[in-house]
Formats: sequence, C-alpha cells, structure tokens
Amino acid sequence: MQKRGMAFLALILLFSVGSASAENSQIIDLDENEGETVIVTVDSTNLRFSPDSITLNEGDTVRFFWDGQLLAHNAVEDNALFDSGDPETSVDYSYTFAIGENGTYQYVCEPHEAFGMVGTIIVNPLPVNDTESPEPPPSNNDEDDENVSMMDGLISFIWFTPWFIGMFILVGYLTTRKEHYHLGVILEEEANIEATPSSSEEGNTLVESYRARVLTLCALYVAQGIPWGFITVTFVTYLAVEGVSAGQLAFLLTLGTLPWSVKFLWGPIIDRYQFPEMGKRRPWILIAQSGMIVVLSSMLLIPNMSSNVNLVGIMFLVYNIFTALQDVSTDALAVDVLKPHEFEKVNSYMFTSKAVGGIIGGAGLGTIIGFVGIKGAIVLQIPILVVIMLVPLFMTERPGEKLYPWSESVGESETENAIEKNNFKEIFENIKIAFSFRSAQLGILLSLIISLSYFLIPVLPLLFVRELGWTEEQFNATKGGIILIVTMLGYMVGGQLGKQFGGKAIIIYSAFTTALITAFWGMNENLWSNGFFMMVIWSLQTFVWAMVSINIYSLMMRITWTEVGGTQFTGYMAMMNLSAIIGYQLTAPLVAMFDYSTLFYIAALLETVIILGAMFIDPEETRREMAKRLPE
Repeated sequence: MQKRGMAFLALILLFSVGSASAENSQIIDLDENEGETVIVTVDSTNLRFSPDSITLNEGDTVRFFWDGQLLAHNAVEDNALFDSGDPETSVDYSYTFAIGENGTYQYVCEPHEAFGMVGTIIVNPLPVNDTESPEPPPSNNDEDDENVSMMDGLISFIWFTPWFIGMFILVGYLTTRKEHYHLGVILEEEANIEATPSSSEEGNTLVESYRARVLTLCALYVAQGIPWGFITVTFVTYLAVEGVSAGQLAFLLTLGTLPWSVKFLWGPIIDRYQFPEMGKRRPWILIAQSGMIVVLSSMLLIPNMSSNVNLVGIMFLVYNIFTALQDVSTDALAVDVLKPHEFEKVNSYMFTSKAVGGIIGGAGLGTIIGFVGIKGAIVLQIPILVVIMLVPLFMTERPGEKLYPWSESVGESETENAIEKNNFKEIFENIKIAFSFRSAQLGILLSLIISLSYFLIPVLPLLFVRELGWTEEQFNATKGGIILIVTMLGYMVGGQLGKQFGGKAIIIYSAFTTALITAFWGMNENLWSNGFFMMVIWSLQTFVWAMVSINIYSLMMRITWTEVGGTQFTGYMAMMNLSAIIGYQLTAPLVAMFDYSTLFYIAALLETVIILGAMFIDPEETRREMAKRLPE
C-alpha cells in the first residue's frame, strides 16, 4: 500500500515489537573449534540495539540479526572495523574478532544514530589458560525469539483478564439496579415549551440576536481549537522528527496543559473584576485573544525550536495561560447570553467548532508544514486569530454597552446594575455550598481520572514517524483530520443517546466498550500490519471515547449549581486537564517498562476506572438539595 494512500485512509500501522530484548540475547556455539557467538537484535520500541553493550573475548563473534523490521537498520563500527552494509529490514551479518583485536568498539545504526541507536562491544584478550567450555545446549533462535515475543503479550493479557471480568460483572450489576444508581436520569432538559423561533429575534447585541450569539461563541471555540490541534499534533510531530525524546514531548505537553488544570482560578477573578461599560465577559475575551497573538508572534524569535525545548516549553505555558483565560471567559459568556432552550443545540455547535479549529491546527497546518516549515505554520495562525478576534471586537453583549473604552455611551448598561453583587466573599461562599454535595465532590474524582489513559498521546508520533516510517504530513493529516471528524460524530451521537437514555448510562456502557476495544487492539498484534483492521479499530475506539467525553461534560453541568456555574464547571474542566497532565507524566516510565501491547492493556484498565468514578454520582442531587434551601 502506498504511504500517501495511508495518510488519507487513516491507517494505523503498528508493528511487532523487536523480537528480542536484552534478556533475549543468546550465546551459541557455531563450531566446537571456534569461539562463541553473541547475537545482537534491535529493540523496535525504543530504537536501540538489544543488548546495546556486550563483552566478548578474542576469537568470539558478534552476529547482527533481525528479520522483517518495518524500518531499515545497519551496524557500522566507528572506524569501519565491521560494517553490515546498507540499512536493511532484514540483516544477518557476523564479525569475528581476531587475536589482537581486543579493546572497546563503538558502532551505530546510521539512519537512527541521532535517536541514540548506538552500541558498545568490549573485547577482552584471550585468556592464557583458556580451556574449551562445554557446548551449550542447541537452540532454535528464530523460533525462541518469536515465542518470547508472543508470550510477553499473552502473559500481559492473562494478568489483566481478572480485572476486565470483574468490570463486566460490575456493569451487569449496575444494569440490574438502574434506578438505584440513576442510570436512567436524563441529563439534558426536555424542553416542553414552544419557544419563539430564535431567527426572529431582532437586535445587534448578543442577548438580542441568536445569530450573533452562535457566530461569536463558535468563532471563539475555533480560536481555542487551532492552538490545541497545532500543539498536540503538528508541533509535537515536528519535534519528534527532529529527535526530541518522548520524555521531552511529555514535558512540553505538560507545560501546555498546566494552565488548563488551574483555570478555575480565573473564574472568581473574571466574576469579580469587570468592565461594565464594555460588558461582563467581552473585555476579558479581547485581552486573552490579544495575548495569544502576541505570544504566538514571539515564538518566531526562537532560532532553533528543537534545540531550545525549555524555552519552547515556557512559551507553551504563557500561550496556554491566555487560551485558558479565553476558554473561561467564553464559557461564562455562553452562560450569560444563551437562553435555556438553546443550551443543547448551541453547545453542539461550539464543540464542533472547536474540533474544526483542531483540524485547522492539526491536519491543515500539519499537512503544509513540509512546504512552509514550522515557523511558516506559526505565521499562518496569526491572521486567522486576528480575523476571529474581530467578531467579539465589533459586537456588544447587551444594549447600552460601549464597543471600545473611548466610545460614547448610548445609555445605561444592564451590567452596571448587577455589578454590585460581585464580591469575593459572596463568590467563595457560594462555591463552598456548591461543592458541599457528595455528587459534586465525586465529580472532582471523576474529572481527575478521566484522562489518565492519555499517556499514549506522546507515544503516537514516535511510533508512527520513527518506527513506521510515516512522514510528518501523513501523521498530521490522519490524527489531526480524520480522527477529529470521527470525534465530532461521536460527540453528536453520544449527546443524542445521552438525552434519550440518560447520560450516566451512556458513560458507563461506553467507557466499558472503549476499554474492550483498546484491549482487543493490544491483543491482536498479529493484525497490526493490516491497514483495514487498524483503520476500523482506531475509528471505533475514538468514536466511543467521544461518547464518553460528551456525556461526562453533560454530567458535570448537571451537578453544577448555576449560581456559580462558571467557576464550578470550570473547576471540573480544570481537573480533567490536570488528569491529562498526570497521564502525560506516566508516558516515560511506562514506555521504558512495557511493550506496545501492554501499554494498550494499561490504557484499557484506566478507561474502566471511569465506571468506578461515575457509578455513585447522583445527577439530580444538586438541583434537589438547592430546591430545599432556596425557599428558606
């Protein structure tokens, strides 16, 4: 299959992990009159020789042997003492060290030297009183290596099986007691009112015009999606191609995600400090949008981004401080200006718009990066963000507000009358009440565990680009394009199913289904080379996971008290981003310890933990308890 075709079909071509590890290296006697032979293979997971350091005696032989690798490798000694030839996917090359060739020798895989694929051979002088060692038992190396690789996956699956059986039993038990565990509660309100068609509204402000509301909110969500797609897809892939390690990529993603994990701090600030003449939320949005443009422009001054990872990380941090501020301000704006019967429809528009922005930043910029370079991709974002900024710049929230500080006032703003209610003491007292309910507290727990399986995200560009030989453009077009489209479909279907059957039920059933798909993916290593299989299973996993995500968002809204809706809901979203950070930090240690199949099993296990986090949440608790308190 042509690689270009693979990019547009979104085929995930995974590979069998290298057939031998350090523990698998074998010493065999080729002839009873000759020295021993040590076999060196390749560790495909980490781009290393296996083992990468061996000790021999004069007269011994090193045999470089690998077969059926997807990437071509070779072994070349620094001073050309031995050379396996051109890089090949299958190599069987031996070199015997003669008497007098003792010493330490360094060798490399030429295509992957920059990634650390180097090895060391220490050759000791032949012992003076050397006696012939007993012949070791014969072994069929190829067969043994294959069995070890297969057994590694099988053992991992056996260890995980009891957990999945237990979760299956738990889901069945919850199904039999749906009423007790609130699985049938409809999260989205069923609007039984005949609302006046929104299109008939007249006026130029956001509270007066449905079209203005939709246009502004969707444009701002596109502005959020572009940097997300650019950073998580295009930029990370670029750095992977440039030789940045998985640990460094996880570090960058952590810094980029950190402001989103503490964005709840913005809630009380934007509620307390306002500019009523220009609206409650619009000034903060304009500040955030301006900051995004300035920081993005400043990144162009970094001379070599791949060698200045720490500086890039700081820029990531600052940039996402402004994007997080925009997110909080936009969500608060939506709460303020949307009418109750518009929530469901407009929220679907907003999430879809964010995915569109992700496609622009991921697939769009990622596809053309080969032509314009990384700085060209950054430059292209700036005019897009400027155009989006024009939308809130030329619209006011309510009648009587100014467009700009120097504009003449056209009357008393509604915001000015309400601003006196905003003070930190009242805000924090209401927040304390909102989080006093058990379900609200469990919502924090659920938010903290939802994204732990994200440890796979920094691994993917390394896997596809380094191991499978995909180009940057191919990977970016796949992950940032087609997968995001599947995500949007999952959002729409998941939201509709949650409205019809209860969002909590969809969370539990979809989380378990996602885990089974992920585990099945890891179990069928022998099918990873089948493009159609990979396309189907990756799409299914993405689609069902999107159903989980959209209904968890709805569940968090349901347990949020509207009086502090912006702050409380933002807090849940922040915890979800903190969960992603924790997941990213798991990347390096897990990659160092496990093969790819086992990583899939671990991700599946973490996906089932969501069931435990959601099962005791009562979606109606906040509304029920606040109804008891308010009359008093």
